[in-house]
Amino acid sequence: MLVFHSHGLVVFSIPKTGSTALEAALSPHASLVVQAPPEHRHMNRRVFAAQWEDLLTRRYDRRFDSVALLREPVARLRSWYRYRATPPFAGTPLSTAEISFDDFIAATLEESPPPHSRIGSQDRFVAKPGGGIGITHLFDYGQIERARDWLSGTLGRDLTLPRRNVSPARDAPLSPPLRARLELARAAEFALYTRVSEAGHLITPQS
Repeated sequence: MLVFHSHGLVVFSIPKTGSTALEAALSPHASLVVQAPPEHRHMNRRVFAAQWEDLLTRRYDRRFDSVALLREPVARLRSWYRYRATPPFAGTPLSTAEISFDDFIAATLEESPPPHSRIGSQDRFVAKPGGGIGITHLFDYGQIERARDWLSGTLGRDLTLPRRNVSPARDAPLSPPLRARLELARAAEFALYTRVSEAGHLITPQS
């Protein structure tokens, strides 16, 4: 998470949506950079509301807008699958090296998914307490140049997004029946991503 107090902006980092590249480009200009532990770096909107929002509002005497990138849900899950197949996870409960992508997806649909398939949803990440979208500006990871251009204009900086933390290549086909089950189980996430993708830049004014 990055805070720009003079611009009244908080940049949220949804895992596997280009957050490492965003941080590399934006951190030198941020008032506050939250990088560790991971649950703080990737804190969701509800945690921010509970632990940070009032503090920042009182400290800087202003309300903050927010921004985040969303990624096509299957592509994001595929990135997680490939990432957890890398050597650092070998021999741990998080490793996906010995299972297929179909098995990985099927496990995410279980009532109690195993550790390697516990992947949060993007719609829940951006939800504010009580429901509804709690992020002011949502961009499509697949159109990341829109986010770069908007952030450049908003922050008054000529930003370049480097390639960082790219998951290694690995075949990961998904069978149509499992995709259908996934789309049903994560219907809210797919619907939100479609809205963001179609808009390119989805603005959700906050009350």
